[in-house]
Amino acid sequence: MDHLDALRFFLDVSEKGSFSAVARQRQVATSTVTLAVNQLEQVFGARLVTRSTRRLAFTHEGEMLLVEAKRILTDWDTALQSIRQDDELTGPIGVTATNDFGRSQLRAILDAFQDKHPKVHISLFLSDNTVNLIDGQIDLALRYGPLEDSSLQARMLWRGKRVVCAAPSYWKRHGRPDHPNDLLQHNCMILARPGAPLSTWGFRDSDRHFAIKVRGDRQASDGAVLREWATQGAGVIFKNQQDIQEELASGALEGVLGEFSAGPVDLYAVYSGPPQSRRVAALVQFLSDVLADKRKPGQ
Repeated sequence: MDHLDALRFFLDVSEKGSFSAVARQRQVATSTVTLAVNQLEQVFGARLVTRSTRRLAFTHEGEMLLVEAKRILTDWDTALQSIRQDDELTGPIGVTATNDFGRSQLRAILDAFQDKHPKVHISLFLSDNTVNLIDGQIDLALRYGPLEDSSLQARMLWRGKRVVCAAPSYWKRHGRPDHPNDLLQHNCMILARPGAPLSTWGFRDSDRHFAIKVRGDRQASDGAVLREWATQGAGVIFKNQQDIQEELASGALEGVLGEFSAGPVDLYAVYSGPPQSRRVAALVQFLSDVLADKRKPGQ
């Protein structure tokens, strides 16, 4: 068996968790998968996988090879694709984004991308927590910055900011704050994360940055739920402008305290370092183009 094919079987085993699952997916005999792994063990002179009746585990050498196999196959696929630039885009792309952005905007953009490239398969994972791209086998993350320093690569797609906002009915009942300190008298709804709810909201007054610890009667781990509560007049939220641009444009939500904005909260495409596959690079460019169109007047 070709070494590259054996490496692909090896990566499939890591994803599926068993030889039999890979065999079913590939529609081959389980012995073919076993042969591929055995061949790699002979080449590298080390046990790569240990198996029992209940579980499969990778040895230290196996874990090392998984990292290198991903790099080798990515390099190989990129080289092929660079030569075959006119070939149709094919293959999987794993994407992760926040719940609100994923539902309100990203889903439709991905639909349009797949209309253009029907042989691309999209897996979309929505979470308001930061997903580890390597552990989660994710090709592309859409994240709001500023980003933490890491080995990941990033391309900015959208310049934005966070907005304190509520429904007009809420402001009519409770009045509008003139200063962030006034939020202490309001029902502020908070994005919940395990053990660390995002109850500290950051602002800037001239060159001074400061934070207000807010509170309210509602928390949710899904930003879309907070947005829906806010449009119903339940309280105040602190949201990325990108997630609520339709509600702001329609008047369903009204922003306040804009002069105290703490600075940009930009949207980035984040990926685990070059080289990208051609299909992922095409998706990043497509996202950039669509979001640029949304920024144009009248869009």
